[in-house]
Amino acid sequence: MSGIAMLKDYRVDAGSWGESKRRVNLMLTPTAIEKVDHIAEKMRLTRSEIIERLIRTDCLSLDLLSQISGDLSEEDNS
Repeated sequence: MSGIAMLKDYRVDAGSWGESKRRVNLMLTPTAIEKVDHIAEKMRLTRSEIIERLIRTDCLSLDLLSQISGDLSEEDNS
C-alpha cells in the first residue's frame, strides 16, 4: 500500500473522537509502516485512525511497553 493514496471513503468522519485532531509527524521503520498500512487497508481506515485506536486502548501502557522492551525500571511503571 506504500505510495498509494488512500481513498476518501476510507477516512473516518471528522470529530469522531469528540475532539479536533492535530497534525504530527512520526518516524517509523518500513516494516512498521507496512504493518499499519496492511491493517488500515483491511479495515478501510487511515493510518492515523489505526494509530489513534491503538493509543486509545490498553495497547499503549507503561506496563505493557516495559514488558516488551524491558527498558523501564519498576519505579518508572508506577
